[in-house]
Amino acid sequence: MTSHEPTGHQLPSIAWGGEPAPAPAPGAGPLEWFDSWLARQPEAPAVVDGTVTWSYRELDRASARIMRALGGRVTRGELVGVCLERSALLVAAAVALARIGAVYLSLGAQPGAARVESITADADISCLLTDGTTTPPPGWTVAPTDAVDGLMVALRGGRANGAPSDAFCAVTTSGSTGKPKIALLSQGSMANLVRWTCDRLEISPGSRVGLFVGTTFDAHLKELWEALSSGATLHVAPEDARGSMAELFQWWQESGLTHCLLPTPLADLAFSQPWPAGLAMRHILVGGDRMRVRPPAQCAAVVHNVYGPAEATVLTTTHRLRPRSDDPTDTVPIGRPLTGYAVFITDEDGRILPKGHAGEVRIGGAGLALGYVDPQRTAERFVPAPAGQPYVDRVYRTGDKAVMRADGPLEFLGRMDDQVKISGARIEPAEVEAALETHHSVRRAVVVPYQGTGGGLRLAAFLLLAAGAQADEDAVLAAARARVLKQAVPAMVRFVDTFPLNANGKVDRALLARQAAPAASTAPGAAPTQQTPQAEDTEAFLLVACRRLLDQPDLTPADNFAESGGTSLAVARLVALIESTYPIRVKAAEAMRQPDLAALAALVATRRAASARS
Repeated sequence: MTSHEPTGHQLPSIAWGGEPAPAPAPGAGPLEWFDSWLARQPEAPAVVDGTVTWSYRELDRASARIMRALGGRVTRGELVGVCLERSALLVAAAVALARIGAVYLSLGAQPGAARVESITADADISCLLTDGTTTPPPGWTVAPTDAVDGLMVALRGGRANGAPSDAFCAVTTSGSTGKPKIALLSQGSMANLVRWTCDRLEISPGSRVGLFVGTTFDAHLKELWEALSSGATLHVAPEDARGSMAELFQWWQESGLTHCLLPTPLADLAFSQPWPAGLAMRHILVGGDRMRVRPPAQCAAVVHNVYGPAEATVLTTTHRLRPRSDDPTDTVPIGRPLTGYAVFITDEDGRILPKGHAGEVRIGGAGLALGYVDPQRTAERFVPAPAGQPYVDRVYRTGDKAVMRADGPLEFLGRMDDQVKISGARIEPAEVEAALETHHSVRRAVVVPYQGTGGGLRLAAFLLLAAGAQADEDAVLAAARARVLKQAVPAMVRFVDTFPLNANGKVDRALLARQAAPAASTAPGAAPTQQTPQAEDTEAFLLVACRRLLDQPDLTPADNFAESGGTSLAVARLVALIESTYPIRVKAAEAMRQPDLAALAALVATRRAASARS
């Protein structure tokens, strides 16, 4: 017996979530459950999108119009790229593709052309659903549809090969080879997830569920199908609610929202604000990163810290936090498995470790994805289950490091490889390096994460120039933006003559990360003091704040916030800082629309003046 095997009183690190939860309606999966509610309550509200409300009958009719618009050009098992923002139209597209038996794959709203080309080629996609703002790759044709306002269909010649017949939807995840991976989810895995959420989170007719997270995140599938499967109403979040805590709380109050999922960085921000009274909110799920801020005592909703890779269908474990309880631990565990899941903590050879020993998280059970589009990648990450396990025959190697406490819950300890979470998005630095190296001026790129002064992880890019090339940071970053998620665009770029090497002759990434961090923390104006927010010079205040939030010590009033690395999380933090400093309201969309920081400062100054006169 090896030292890795549990002996005597050492219990193995195995957690089983139990049998699947009850179905929310008759039928075997999300589409059949939607149809059950369509028959029982056709006039009940299904989707609320701003001033537009569709009943279950109207949503069904919209999905039928989309099916007619596709005109038989998409068949069962075929992957279809969806380039739509959160909207009633996106919900109708998901229902339409489920009816056809096609595989829904969201590429996000307005994805970069190079990213679209890479994914459509790798996944053999021949049809895209867009709102006209996405430019398809060369050789594609785009035509508006007569059946659905605002929807356009992009097509290319040839027939796609199709995914496995039991694939229900697909999601993209970051890939270490420089290309995104595409994971295929079955109807059974989605059904297992929806069963659990509807049962444990008490989602039913009368519930109001938020469609809040971005459509590049797999979690939007949970939000969408749990609402439609339970007879609830899906409320599409206004864009401003994703960038301002005041707007978020206002949306919750006005919509009477009962269920919402918040990315961890936004939850950290929301839980640090004065909590509004009178909310109807019953359950808040928090996921995407390590949770550090607990909900305030005033929060009456049940808060769940959740964990799960896309390859295990959005959620794998959950830990319920009681806002008014005194938790003696400093860390928030990621909890125990959902029903239908089995979780193991193993060593690198797949042997189960005793409780209390840190190792790799391996996941099996009803929520496991079918695999990737690429069979080779599937074989690398989806492997046989540890010997002697009766519940599962294969598991997904997450690459995440965790420990199972003696009382059962899991504690997340980070990644076992180079993958990182930036603003909730799972990112492989190698993918960002590959994107940077597509620019002709870059001979080699090394991307490392570092702790930014703005409160989260950032990426720094160190670049070796090609012979005779000129350093052009803007051009290099523009090339990267076309290929990666916006969260993956480096916040800091340095051109170097050589890379430092460690004792093994490899690039010393740890040293590069240390070199990046001091630049952010010691930059002039990078750490505003308590007196800074009271400064009368609005432009100076904003400049200091943006330098700190974006880890960009050289920002000037002429710089654009978004182009300088301003993500949705960064603008949310900026708006929260502005609104806590001045008695004004600024929407995130307004801040992102300003051409430069000087214009943003002028907007804030105008609002301050108007507030002073009122």
